[in-house]
Amino acid sequence: MPPRFTLLFFILLLHAGAALPVAAAGEEARRIIWQPVQRYFIRRQGSEQPPLGKRRLNSFNAYTHLGTDFGFHGPAEHEIEWVTDEVKVHLGQQPDTWAGMWHSLAGQARHTDQVLDFARPFPAAIADLCQPRISQIMLEAGGPGRIKIEIKNAAGTILWERLTPLAGDKMVMSAYPLPVEQLHAAKILVWTAEPGSEVTVRGIHLGIEVRDMPRDLYCFSASYAKLLRCHNLHSGFTRDRAHLDEGAFESLAATGLMLLSTAAAADPELAVVSPQFARDVVGSTHEAVLRLKKARGLLPHFVWKLGSEYLIHPNTEYSTVDTAIYTQCALLAQRMLGMEKQAAETLALIRGIEIESLRLPSGHLSHGLDHDGTRLLPHGWRDWGGETALVQIMQRLAQPECRVVASDRPGRAWQGTGFIPEIQSLLHPDFDRDQADALDGVHWKPVRHLMLGAQQAYFPKAMPSSPAARLGIHGLSAGENQHGNAYHVSGVDLTGQTLIHPHYILMSATLDPDPARVLGLLERLEKAGYFPPWGLVENLTADGSSYLPMNGALNAGFEALGAYHLLAKNRRIPDTVHEASLRCPDIRQAMTLFFPEAPAATGPSQ
Repeated sequence: MPPRFTLLFFILLLHAGAALPVAAAGEEARRIIWQPVQRYFIRRQGSEQPPLGKRRLNSFNAYTHLGTDFGFHGPAEHEIEWVTDEVKVHLGQQPDTWAGMWHSLAGQARHTDQVLDFARPFPAAIADLCQPRISQIMLEAGGPGRIKIEIKNAAGTILWERLTPLAGDKMVMSAYPLPVEQLHAAKILVWTAEPGSEVTVRGIHLGIEVRDMPRDLYCFSASYAKLLRCHNLHSGFTRDRAHLDEGAFESLAATGLMLLSTAAAADPELAVVSPQFARDVVGSTHEAVLRLKKARGLLPHFVWKLGSEYLIHPNTEYSTVDTAIYTQCALLAQRMLGMEKQAAETLALIRGIEIESLRLPSGHLSHGLDHDGTRLLPHGWRDWGGETALVQIMQRLAQPECRVVASDRPGRAWQGTGFIPEIQSLLHPDFDRDQADALDGVHWKPVRHLMLGAQQAYFPKAMPSSPAARLGIHGLSAGENQHGNAYHVSGVDLTGQTLIHPHYILMSATLDPDPARVLGLLERLEKAGYFPPWGLVENLTADGSSYLPMNGALNAGFEALGAYHLLAKNRRIPDTVHEASLRCPDIRQAMTLFFPEAPAATGPSQ
């Protein structure tokens, strides 16, 4: 972000400290974190110039920091200029007209059934203990002029309003307390420049009061809430991104991670959600996936709703790795929740995969089949890493005696990409030991530690004066690019990398023998504005010049499970996800591919 954005964070922190309410005797202490509804920055690639006209919307970035939609309003909305990292409204010569912007607070504006409860702003299924509340609002703007802020319900009724007078060109952050108990069904946040105003707006923020809960529980709750916002409780599928229409582009891998994270959230030690909610979520998704059309037993990578039916999304594939992720996540979740009938059906689904028909001439399994389910994709799972391991485990779950071909370049993640040696350990604990596996001869734990060390050392060596180096932020991994319009893969083997995907911090969190160090880094991310209450940003640049606030489901799943494992290690309580893997006979049998003496659960994990 530009230097003034960094300055903004420090001002926000100072303001947060000043605004923090003092708890009366017997009241619970809280801290305030500022959650942007929207900061009006614009992204351009290279020398790209804005088109003719004053408002420029990148369709890949036309969403708020809450994962909702927004738009313009007023008879003079054509006088809104947005070509730099701020919105300007020119009404100095128009004393009788107004213009401004609206922002949905939950879902898309047209979905009137989705509203935001300021007293319980996390998804409704999350327990009261983990719910923050929204008690303030702040506008960053400069004048001269006046701006009215309004919060409305789905019917358009004003629930709260405040007129903000501005003077001069100096940017001012105006914060106001909110009547929390009057805002149980908020839908739209609106700001409007009053007639005659010449104002600039850089952002609007909500002041989130967070309970004085342990940071490990807060990090898991916030990460899980981010994932749950992407899930459709009615269809059973998880949207690839929170701001997309339901049924437009759903991810099977993210859906699987959602099931497993929900089962973890129902852990009685935490009780973030109820066991009944978890069983309902896992059950509805299981039934929806059973209804999907498969190709040689494989599930689609992405699906969409056509009429009343969910089908493979056009121009995507039936995927071996997404089938592996979904089915293993579902199997673990079902066993964690005592859903043995569904677990047996998931095993039957895996055993229905036509493994031999998916092999390439090299013997490796293909990445999958084209969208028609007929043509074998030419690339296969040759590269070493966690995705390949999950596909190999799936092969043995499908056919216990089937041939599995060793990986190329064992122990070396492609380009040094962060998530590659970690994804398997979100599900299974076997790869967290210093023992050569029987397939490739790799000592997974030391290799993972070497990757973590390389990740942590990259920016202190390459950009020693950068914010990333100073704060210890790392994560050369994979996800959306800086502009939010393409997939980006980086890694520590490449030079000149600057884009960080912070999901790696949580994916690798249990490698640190001292969880307090990871929790301290997460606190620094929060204070820098990269871990607001709506969850970790998708990515950020090492120099602090930019970040992408997209609510993406796949990384949310990685983050939620990583945060759960960190919490279990920090508290020295049984890790219910890993215990489920250790207690599943079929997974134990499949794991002998790597470790012939693969252990079963013997007691609480430490």
